[in-house]
Amino acid sequence: MLTFRRFTLVFFMLLLALNLYSIFGCGPSETFLCASMPWFYAGLIILYFGISVTFAFLPCSGFHYPALCRGNAAEKVVSLTFDDGPDEAFTPAILDILKKHGVPAAFFLAGKNIEPNGELVRRIHSEGHLAGTHSWGHSAWFDFFTAAMMKRELIRSTDIIKAITGRTPLMFRPPYGVINPMLARALRSLPLQVVCWSIRSFDISLKDPDRVLRRILARLRPGAVILLHDHSDFSSTRLEVMILKIREQGYQFVSLEQNLNIQAYAD
Repeated sequence: MLTFRRFTLVFFMLLLALNLYSIFGCGPSETFLCASMPWFYAGLIILYFGISVTFAFLPCSGFHYPALCRGNAAEKVVSLTFDDGPDEAFTPAILDILKKHGVPAAFFLAGKNIEPNGELVRRIHSEGHLAGTHSWGHSAWFDFFTAAMMKRELIRSTDIIKAITGRTPLMFRPPYGVINPMLARALRSLPLQVVCWSIRSFDISLKDPDRVLRRILARLRPGAVILLHDHSDFSSTRLEVMILKIREQGYQFVSLEQNLNIQAYAD
């Protein structure tokens, strides 16, 4: 599998080859390759950064860091996940629907939202749902943080979840689904498992809840992990309909632990 480290190694090997050729292969009478050497350098550097940035937005590729995105494809099971919460205006109704239909879910919580909504986090935990971290502030600038800053955010957010639930979360979903070299560096020193999704609902950007529903149902596959948000119009108006329609297709809702065969907590 192509990874950032292997790709970087190949990049520097090609860069070294260009340097050696420019030193020993280019004489007084310049060939086309020698005359175009600056363009080869520029093209190689642009290609390197272009591919690195592109794969940062493709977390399931495992390019920068391993991520789990889908469960057992042999079983008709599906898992629900909710990002950005808890939200005092939306999360209680979501929990009511999940409880009514006996559906387990995983909530990837932003630390800044946990502080004022501790009771909601306790309810999430007491009703059998899983809690994972989604960073502390979910800042729009998170991807430009240093590795040390990212690590502090992740530790701070896992600590507050542990303080409320008594359990240390091991699941992490990167803000905006972006994994870059700085985040990969931070994660290597932490016991967190990156969990992404196989169905991105776009329930925040798509304003028509029915369109979101059609998108989810069209992409439904065994082992699917569905990405939703606590504070979306879809979650507040179509969540129950989605649950019923998915069950009509013969799927069973299971926890991420069961679907991905992972451990959600350290203790």
